[in-house]
Amino acid sequence: MTIKAFETDVDPRDQRFLVIGGTGLVGRHVVRELAGRQWPVRAMRRWDSPAKGLDFPKVDVVVGDVFEPTSLAEAMAGVNAVIYCAAPDIDLDYSQILRRSVEGIRRVLAACRDYDVERMVLTSSASTMGRGVPGSRLNEDSYYLPGSSKDPFAEAKYAVELECYRYVADGFPVAILNPTLMVGPGVDLTAYARLGVDERQPVSTVDVREVAKIHAEALFRGRPGRRYLLAGENTTAVELFEGWPAKGKNEHRPREAYLVEHGQWVDASRAREELGLS
Repeated sequence: MTIKAFETDVDPRDQRFLVIGGTGLVGRHVVRELAGRQWPVRAMRRWDSPAKGLDFPKVDVVVGDVFEPTSLAEAMAGVNAVIYCAAPDIDLDYSQILRRSVEGIRRVLAACRDYDVERMVLTSSASTMGRGVPGSRLNEDSYYLPGSSKDPFAEAKYAVELECYRYVADGFPVAILNPTLMVGPGVDLTAYARLGVDERQPVSTVDVREVAKIHAEALFRGRPGRRYLLAGENTTAVELFEGWPAKGKNEHRPREAYLVEHGQWVDASRAREELGLS
């Protein structure tokens, strides 16, 4: 099967883009990126998530929840494309994280079909690449082995990707972005520094602003059913966490702990060649 890029002969200024999870780390940077391009954006936030940082021209902020059919339907109305950046709360238990992740993406995918949304970009994680041979660099052909980790977010992200592939097989275009550990504005690495990994541990990072830029590019340049590793620098734990407080105990396990504890360098050439990753 030939995998084609998304439709490119349209003017983004005539489209409407829905960012689900618009107040999260990735979501708010994506909203800023799209607004900066003068693309019409609708940012969906939950009632208990402040709208701070979403006050841009052409940004329509709506309150809703993917688990509330009425508000989800209202958010989807008139939308051409969806960027799904939502993630479950870190204070949920293992089974809740997995269940809500799968139920949430199923509801959104079904709504996309019902409201004639044309395409989706999914924010996933490099954790779904699994682990390769020590010394090698991961790429998109490496897959996570379900059940191989006790990390709920790694399991959940992989399960969400599988749900998307079901729709891709049925003709709905979804491009999947897999960032490595994100750094940059708004990112606090304290919880990761406190994981206590060996200082020589390899870790790949990417600036969250670059991640946002690639979300915008993927809306028109991404290929349905294709995964894209996003990485900017291959480094080590001792270099990454320099200056971050490593003492103390984490109240909750950080979402991307897997990427630090099972760190490996990656090859992000696909995203560079197809999406313009820096």
